[in-house]
Amino acid sequence: MNKPLEKLGYSFIRENIKAVTFDIDGVIVPTGTFLRENIDGTELTIKTYKLSAEMVSMLKELKKYVWINFSSGRALLYLQNMLGDILWDRVTLTAENGNFILMNGKVEQIAEYDQKYFQKITDIRQDLKRLKEEKPDSVYGFEPKHVIITIHTAKKMSEIEEIVKKHDKKRELYCLWTSEGYDIGHMKTNKRTALLYLTGKLEIKPEQMITTGNNLNDKEMLGFGIGVSVDPEQVSGEYAIPKKKGELGGEILAKYLLEAFVTQRTE
Repeated sequence: MNKPLEKLGYSFIRENIKAVTFDIDGVIVPTGTFLRENIDGTELTIKTYKLSAEMVSMLKELKKYVWINFSSGRALLYLQNMLGDILWDRVTLTAENGNFILMNGKVEQIAEYDQKYFQKITDIRQDLKRLKEEKPDSVYGFEPKHVIITIHTAKKMSEIEEIVKKHDKKRELYCLWTSEGYDIGHMKTNKRTALLYLTGKLEIKPEQMITTGNNLNDKEMLGFGIGVSVDPEQVSGEYAIPKKKGELGGEILAKYLLEAFVTQRTE
């Protein structure tokens, strides 16, 4: 595990890789989302980073050789706005930790849930709203999502984990710290779920896809196909790019893949 990227040979890439999945935050854009929501939920401000001009250029070139998929816990519409510079040909968006995929102009909800699940999520959200009222300096607000909850906080909060446990008697839900807050959703669905769907649609094998990630919610995705961790201290992959201040592992990977496809250098 966590072998240097240089061990992934150029000829292997050219002969085998058909698709690449890029995680978003901390991989192709810096981590750091500003989110503030007022108490009654009628005002919401979200600010995040955008792709660098260099990364946009590399992605436009790279998708001539491989299918490009973006995987995130963010909502589908937000991803569409965030990544608009490189859509649409040979690109898919997978959102809300594997629950939705936008491919060839069609949105698919990959996992189905019953009314009991949505009631459970609603009850948890109501308790989290009360926690926000009690601790507005620690609980910033909710990202708009369809089937999962993402709540932004100043730090890890045991109160949030206890609220989830209170409503989740059957232990069906995950409650993952993302470094900016918590993702809460059903354990039957994760980022790997969308990759299984996508490889089926593309008619390729998992080992023909490179995946990336930097956090615990990327664990299952990095175990799918050829995983490249860009923060091996947080989560492991078959290969790893050491985390360095001022550098983005996704940009390093994109450049490396282009060298394999474009320059045709020998190893």
